[in-house]
Amino acid sequence: MNKKILVIEDEAKYAYILEKFFKNEGFDVILAFDGLIGVDKFNKEKPDIIILDIMLPKMSGYEVAERIRKISDVPIIMMSALSEESDILKGYELHIDDYVTKPFRTPILIAKVKNTLERREKLKESVKKDNDIDELNDEINIGGIKLIKSNMQCIINNNPVKMTKTEFKLLLCLAENVGKNCTREQLFNEIWDNKNVDGRIIDAYIKKLRKIVNDGECEIVTAFGIGYRFEERK
Repeated sequence: MNKKILVIEDEAKYAYILEKFFKNEGFDVILAFDGLIGVDKFNKEKPDIIILDIMLPKMSGYEVAERIRKISDVPIIMMSALSEESDILKGYELHIDDYVTKPFRTPILIAKVKNTLERREKLKESVKKDNDIDELNDEINIGGIKLIKSNMQCIINNNPVKMTKTEFKLLLCLAENVGKNCTREQLFNEIWDNKNVDGRIIDAYIKKLRKIVNDGECEIVTAFGIGYRFEERK
């Protein structure tokens, strides 16, 4: 599918030149000749990127950018004959992505548009990859026991198991260290955050957890003089 570009420019000469060049580059081009129409076409067409002039009738480019930024982070490249530093900075304060001053060479603007879209795509891919990693890290699966961190859910042999928050946190701590001995001190720090609780409380919770995981293929083993260890049954 072609990328959709919205050109908001009141000078027909510039607008039609840009339309021709961007169509030749494979873009679907939407034109708007004043600020109000530009905002309306943005809402209707949902473009992938916007080329926005500053000096527009009915509503300035600054106002257009401000309205759009309230509802979207669509890339915006501003263009204007205004070349004062204050004018350029005002555009960037509205979180535009780039700025070109008139007169400009169309190939340069096209390159800026392509680079901006490419950076945006790479950012989306990076965010998606991070989200995929988070989703993978959200679950622990060991011997028929699934622990889902985001909603503190325990599923054993495809059956949800009711657990208290403390029970889940303790089982999760053991499962994240599967095959390794967890000291009592380690478990206290992780679950009770060094609060002044009776040392025997951990034994009581372990007893409950053993009953819970009994239906799975794992067990909680006592590491004498050390603490406990979560492992798959041999």
